[in-house]
Amino acid sequence: MIRYAINKGELEKLIEAESPGWLAKAEARTAEFRKKGVYAEESSIWSAVKPVYMRLQGNGKCAYCEREMESVPLGKIEQDVEHFRPKGSVKGWKMPSKPSDTKIAFTAAPKKGKGYYLLPYHPFNYAAACKPCNSTLKKDYFPIAGTYNLDAEDPTKLSSEEPYLIYPIGSLDDDPEDLIEFHGVSPFPVARTGHKRSRALVTIEFFKLDDPEKRKNLYRDRALIIMAVFTLLQQTRVGASGGKAAAQATVDGFLKPQLRHLNCAKSFRRLFDSNSGEAQAIFDRAVRVMTSMS
Repeated sequence: MIRYAINKGELEKLIEAESPGWLAKAEARTAEFRKKGVYAEESSIWSAVKPVYMRLQGNGKCAYCEREMESVPLGKIEQDVEHFRPKGSVKGWKMPSKPSDTKIAFTAAPKKGKGYYLLPYHPFNYAAACKPCNSTLKKDYFPIAGTYNLDAEDPTKLSSEEPYLIYPIGSLDDDPEDLIEFHGVSPFPVARTGHKRSRALVTIEFFKLDDPEKRKNLYRDRALIIMAVFTLLQQTRVGASGGKAAAQATVDGFLKPQLRHLNCAKSFRRLFDSNSGEAQAIFDRAVRVMTSMS
C-alpha cells in the first residue's frame, strides 16, 4: 500500500467535475439516513464517482494490494467503490494464529444490522479496490482496538477507534509506507512493537498480501517489478557517466505512484542503495519465483 495524497477541497473538486451536483445529492441522502438512524436506500449513486478514485490511485490500481487493472473507462467493471467503514453492518474479524510473535485484541463487533450509516457518501470513506480485496476479503469487516462510533459523521475524527486496517486516501491516516515495507516480494511491519505493528500485521493478513498461494499474481507481479528495478539500478553503477545519469533518470521516472507495487519497488531500491549484495540475492530469488510459479 501507498498513500494517495489529496485534501478535502481537491477531492471534492474532482468529484464535482466528474459528476456535477453529486455532493449536494450525497448530503441530501445522508440527511435521510440521519433521520432514520440507519443506512437505507433503494439505489446508490457512489458508482458515479468511481473514476475519481481510479485516476487518483494510479489510473487503475487497487488501494490495498496495489495490483494494476484497466484504467477508466474499461476498468470500471473490475473495480469496486470500497467503503472503508462499512455502511450497513459491521462484522467481527479475528486474526488467525499465523503471527506468533504478538497477541492482538479486537473489539467485539457492534449490534448486527447497523454500520457507519452517516458515512456512505463521505468522500474520505471511499477507495477503488479490486474485487478480491473488496468483495471477497473486505466485505463488511472493520476490525478495531478501540470503541466503535457508528454515529460518526466525519472519518477524519475517528482515529480514537484505533482501526487496524489502513486508509490510503489523503492524510487522515498513517502513511501506509510508515507501517508496511517489503523485503523482496514479502511485506513486513515497519514498527517492532505497539499498535502500528499490529495494524501492519492485520492488514497484511486481512488482504492476504503475504500469501503466495491465494495471491500468486501479487507475488509474480512483485517479482517482475524487482527484476526490472534491479536492472535499472545496476545501470546507474556501470558504464559512462552519461549512461549512469540516464539510468538514474529512468529509475526516478519509473518509481512514481502510477507504478503497481510501488511500496515493494521503493523498498527494494532502498535495499539496493544500502546492501547491493542482498539486493542481488533478492533479484535471484525473484527470478526463481518467476520460473517456479505455474
